[in-house]
Amino acid sequence: MGEGIANLEVRVAAVERRLAVLEGAKPSATVADDLSEAGPEIETSLLSNAPTHIGKILLIFGGAFLLRAITDEQIVPTAIGIAMGTSYALFWLSMAYRTGRDKSRSLNALFYGASSVFLALPLFVEATTRFELLTGRQGVVALGVFCALTLAVAIARNLRSLCWVVTGGSIATAFVVLNTSHSAVETAAFLLLLGLGTLWAIYRQQWTGVQWLGAVGANMGVFVLAVLSVSDRWSVQALTPFFMAVLLLVAYLGSFAIRTHLRDKKIGVFEAMQTVIVVAIAFLTAITALRAGRDILVEAGYLSLVLSACAYGMAFTPETRARRGVNFYFYSTTGLILVVAGSALIVSPGQAAVAWSLLALAMAWCSGRYSRVALSLQCTFLLLAAGIASGLLAMGFEALAGEGLAPGRIASPGYLIVALTTVACLFIPVAQHSDRWGVFAGLPQLVVLALSVWEVGGLMVVLAAPLLANTTGAAPDLAILAALRTGVLAASSVTLALSSRYARWPEARWLVYPVLILVGFKFFLEDFPNGRPVTLFVAFALVGSALILVAKLLRRDNPTAN
Repeated sequence: MGEGIANLEVRVAAVERRLAVLEGAKPSATVADDLSEAGPEIETSLLSNAPTHIGKILLIFGGAFLLRAITDEQIVPTAIGIAMGTSYALFWLSMAYRTGRDKSRSLNALFYGASSVFLALPLFVEATTRFELLTGRQGVVALGVFCALTLAVAIARNLRSLCWVVTGGSIATAFVVLNTSHSAVETAAFLLLLGLGTLWAIYRQQWTGVQWLGAVGANMGVFVLAVLSVSDRWSVQALTPFFMAVLLLVAYLGSFAIRTHLRDKKIGVFEAMQTVIVVAIAFLTAITALRAGRDILVEAGYLSLVLSACAYGMAFTPETRARRGVNFYFYSTTGLILVVAGSALIVSPGQAAVAWSLLALAMAWCSGRYSRVALSLQCTFLLLAAGIASGLLAMGFEALAGEGLAPGRIASPGYLIVALTTVACLFIPVAQHSDRWGVFAGLPQLVVLALSVWEVGGLMVVLAAPLLANTTGAAPDLAILAALRTGVLAASSVTLALSSRYARWPEARWLVYPVLILVGFKFFLEDFPNGRPVTLFVAFALVGSALILVAKLLRRDNPTAN
């Protein structure tokens, strides 16, 4: 009896569950558990619903071809047919927006949105090219409006795939319209806005990837505009690509600044690479305008300096300095690149070298003030650039290792300024310890030490060679010149060994023996072939004394205080 009652209760419970499902009632947790145990839930995946989705797409495009047939048969005028086709595409875009409210139907929304894109984009091309209902500018504007609406739907309903589809399709459509209508400026402007739209779409929805595609379109738009400006077949002013490139640069850098400082986000790989690319495009367009006879390099240089000041300002805001992360490296490096490029466009190489060497002093001070190894590295880079631009490094190589010396090279005061500032940077306390940099924290100081030996040693040879080796005459004394070079290098090794005993220059010990090895090679390549017994005696005495002093100095492990 009891078993029969239990069976009856089970059957009644099963009937109640079925009635609840049929009436749309929300079953309780217990009922839901029972239903899950009764059998597996039917999955609504893409594969299982593929026939349904394919059928919907066929019906949608069937309607589009019906409208096309009505237009081709002139049942309605062409303009009205194009308007009907556009309305039809916008209808399915609105369906994507409405359907996307339900997260479970996001796949349907994606199909509706993608269908709208594939319906609308060919219409814009044909309206501009085949039917000539729209000018090139009007076609680009219509494309931009539709693209903005589609991106808005994709962002509002979190449809990342739709964003990919409309971005790729719009870029291709824009270049087709460009090729047929010659609306180069309008197309470049549209692609720039599209790139920014995709950038802010991923900032809004935390998507990944699509900003790269948008940036490719924006960069290609400005680059193609610069190429077309030098062609006689296109009516593009020489300055237009440069202004568009400046707009591209400012727009992207401004977007990055808003993201990092107002939204407190970190700079990523995309931001770093895109900055390098847009800066390169900006200078490329400036060079293109210069070749076309429009000298705007000075204006480009001043603009670069202004942007450099903004970048350094972003790097030294309290928020960026406090986080000590990639944002500081990004903005400070961007500022360095812009200040070097900008000053190189405004003044001569010699004047730029002096400016860079003085700026290196400021960087060295800031490195110690803010405990930033990155600023010490920037100081090193500026000193290296100053040595190259001034010709001091080339002169130093010629003085220490060349076959002869060109007379009058010391006449430039820029050599002395660059050399003195390089040595002065060694006496300014810089950041030499960092958990982030590890053993590489001392690398900038090592390079500055090498530059100092190179530049100061070269100047010493150039100053003494005319007096001792008659290098300004027709027959210079190569034996004395070889001994002089050997003496300078030997003295440099002793100076480096002595410097390594101080806590500020521990990296100097790593340069001592490389300098002495260089002296050894020099003996066989220069001193023995050109030397005389007297000059060889002097050279051997100097090198031998240097080896003895170096060995004693390097054995003292306890460095003295600063």
